Amino acid sequence: MPTEKPTEKPIYNVHAHAWDQTLHIDPATRAEADRSRGRPMDLTVDFEQFMEEEAAHFAKTVVFGAKARRTGYWVPDEYIAEFVGRAPDKLIGFAACDPTQEGALAELRHGIEQLGLRGVKMMPMYAGFDPRDERCQPIYAYCQDQGLPILFHSGTTFNQNAPLGFTRPWLWDEVGMRYPELRMVLAHVGHPFGEECLVVIRKHPHVYADISALFYRPWQFYNMLIAAQEYNVTSKLLFGTDYPFAKGQESINGLRNANHIIGNSGLPRVTEATIDGILYRDIPALLGIA
Repeated sequence: MPTEKPTEKPIYNVHAHAWDQTLHIDPATRAEADRSRGRPMDLTVDFEQFMEEEAAHFAKTVVFGAKARRTGYWVPDEYIAEFVGRAPDKLIGFAACDPTQEGALAELRHGIEQLGLRGVKMMPMYAGFDPRDERCQPIYAYCQDQGLPILFHSGTTFNQNAPLGFTRPWLWDEVGMRYPELRMVLAHVGHPFGEECLVVIRKHPHVYADISALFYRPWQFYNMLIAAQEYNVTSKLLFGTDYPFAKGQESINGLRNANHIIGNSGLPRVTEATIDGILYRDIPALLGIA
């Protein structure tokens, strides 16, 4: 009898952007992105290309826009709802929220209750607010009550007008204490404040971090994964890409090759259990969006 081919475990992606750069990102902000990479970048996400380069690798991909008036990002929730509506079996849409803007909660409720989006993306440093800001409290209370996860940008940026003081992972410690049932994801493991992020997610049962857009800094990436093993928090790390800044297959390969940077040096190794645990983690179940 023929031997059955083993079924590949599903991989989930918690971090992918969708936008049209001419409609949703200010020209000055696009120029900053070009300077940061040392080359012109086209940040527009074409749906067909996205499905080929990104979603084809994953069982489900979380897709969101961005809302941050301060630094020139504004993607209407309707745009994301239409984008994910073209492949609802593969894509999960998140609304975006800038609490510095009037009517932010009503706008968020529309995205969730009328458009069917299933989580929230917030960008404190880009929008210019402290995660502990009182303007955030109605947003957090609503999300906790509705069982909606929030994915926060945390860590560095190329935008000059985005205050680094609002991206330090320790700021979310207080949020986690105030809203213990709120599921939160700190993007990019707060790079370059990785260990600070790890000690925050260790404290709070429903606070996680994603590893998106870190593999192309291989020494920092390796050290973060080793620190996560030492803190015993690898179970709190979620897979993500940060598309279009990084794509699906290269992000998967980057995680699988995390030990290449150390060669045969005798330094501690990122274990296969850590790598497989991150790669095959059931993100929708953890975040309540299965």
